[in-house]
Amino acid sequence: MVFPFDILTNVDEKSLELAAKEYMSQLHYRNTEYLSLSDSEQIEIGLCNVSFVPLYGTNTAKKLLALFSPDDSNIVVGIYFAGSVVGVENVLKTAEPSRTGLIKVSTLGERIVLYVLNRIVLRNEKSTEDVFFLCHSEHEAAKILWKDGKAIGFYSLKPKGSLCRIFMTKCYQLPVMDTIFVRRGHRGLGHGIKTFLVLCIKFLRSASNSFFTVCEKYFSIYPADKELLCEVENIGSAFQRTLIADRLQKLKLKGMENVCIFSFRYMEIIIIIIIIIIIIINKQTHCLLKLLSFYSVLLPDTMITLNYINLVALLILTVHTLHLKKKLLWLLLVN
Repeated sequence: MVFPFDILTNVDEKSLELAAKEYMSQLHYRNTEYLSLSDSEQIEIGLCNVSFVPLYGTNTAKKLLALFSPDDSNIVVGIYFAGSVVGVENVLKTAEPSRTGLIKVSTLGERIVLYVLNRIVLRNEKSTEDVFFLCHSEHEAAKILWKDGKAIGFYSLKPKGSLCRIFMTKCYQLPVMDTIFVRRGHRGLGHGIKTFLVLCIKFLRSASNSFFTVCEKYFSIYPADKELLCEVENIGSAFQRTLIADRLQKLKLKGMENVCIFSFRYMEIIIIIIIIIIIIINKQTHCLLKLLSFYSVLLPDTMITLNYINLVALLILTVHTLHLKKKLLWLLLVN
């Protein structure tokens, strides 16, 4: 079976865009067409849900025709390829058995696959830990990770001496890995570590927490590289580099600190509640009010904790009061 990616070897952006415009102009006169996303879901292709999107971000000179979901106008579900609209997942497939591992992006088909992975798949599979990337430029140095006939990830890098996108008058002082992504279903299988081994660089842009996990696994296998792998900012000058190993150590210490704070706060609440119970049992209500007042002054930053304690104290005080009333009523009835 031949996939759309396999027939784009000799097509350029201009020809693809002209064909897409012709296809779009005929939609009104054609019989209704549908894109099948699954056995049970079909999306009608019409002028109301197709639009051109820039292939290279801010560069609007070269565009793709995209089909959007009728339920969410921000979600792309299909891309126009050689005469028809193709589902996103089919854009990422190939019938070439030799296409496996990390392969350099050079053809239009590979540029489109890179776009789909970055701008569509990454956003569909997003989590709170994922970092979103800008569109890759037309001449971005990048590689796509292929496995079992599917594109499952990518990385891009900024060569030493290339212009920085943020500071257009300055160049990168060292080669920098700019973006990296592996699809959620293929994570934890060592693809990130293999990428490190293939690369000749040891520097990264600001990374997500999930990527730090990959770095930690990498260091466990290659501890000698702890002094080589850095997180960099801007153009990567000497003062803009931080060892990833140091960042991992700080994250671990922060996690331990949070656990200790939580444990201390938990014990603190228990002790205060015990004191409150003792005070109420001994009918020293005025002491309870003084305790709560002292607690709020001593620890003004723990108002949430104090609110919980106040609530518990009020509950205990109410129960105690009701108990006294029942006892008094019982004495009256007995007498």
